[in-house]
Amino acid sequence: MRMAKVHSIHVSDASMRPMRSIESARLIEGKGIEGDRYATGEGTYVAFQEPGRQLTIISKESAEAHLAGVARGQVTVGNLRRNVVVSGMSARDLEDAIGCVLMLGDACRVRVHRLCVPCLYNEKLNQAPGLMEAVWSEDGVNCEILAGGSLKVGDVVKVELGSFDASSIDDGGKKAAFYKRPSLRTEDEIDSLRTLPMGKPGVARIAEAYATVGANEAVGIDDDAAHAIRTKAELRAVTSATKARRREAWKAQLILWAILIVVVSGVYTICVRAISSPGFM
Repeated sequence: MRMAKVHSIHVSDASMRPMRSIESARLIEGKGIEGDRYATGEGTYVAFQEPGRQLTIISKESAEAHLAGVARGQVTVGNLRRNVVVSGMSARDLEDAIGCVLMLGDACRVRVHRLCVPCLYNEKLNQAPGLMEAVWSEDGVNCEILAGGSLKVGDVVKVELGSFDASSIDDGGKKAAFYKRPSLRTEDEIDSLRTLPMGKPGVARIAEAYATVGANEAVGIDDDAAHAIRTKAELRAVTSATKARRREAWKAQLILWAILIVVVSGVYTICVRAISSPGFM
């Protein structure tokens, strides 16, 4: 394996929001990347607590090789919504690092907990049929941040020698079917993964994400319920946009009033000075 480096870094403000590429980031121990949805508690899957939600890493070369034939080549590695894209380290290298510590740059250390398998939500979001199957084993790994610090594009990535610890692996209690390629799952396995604990805090966000892109069946939500969820989300978006427009309108009015006050005050001052001058009248 040649020297691996950080090729790109990606974050998103919240669930269902676009990912954006950044040149550098600050990793926060036990939390995530500063400003990313999983560090702020706004990620789609925050309801399912596990240390590996803090950071995701994916191999550039492996992902690109398997994305070539998907959606006429329109899906990029960035569309897979992983945080750190590395070059010089394959998907197999990352998988072999499960249970080990990766050193990112000079200061950051992360524990690799599990494979980060693709979801139907992202396949639908990208309008790329077959995306899950294409990158099933190349979609990266989930990591826990053990030591935070600054990370930038070009930083070296390597496995810490002697760091493997099987007892440290925590995948949040995932079922075996979770890691099984969708086309190979039995009906019982599919059904076992569909149930969402709807009363659990944060689960409504998952339901909304899947319903919004038409992947509701994957999480056991029927079409009528999905329609109701989408309608509620759309109403909330319209209400939020209306409030934002009103705030902007009020700001504009305040600015106009401020300008008017300054103008009137200036005119008043000029008039007072003119009246007070010796040559007036």
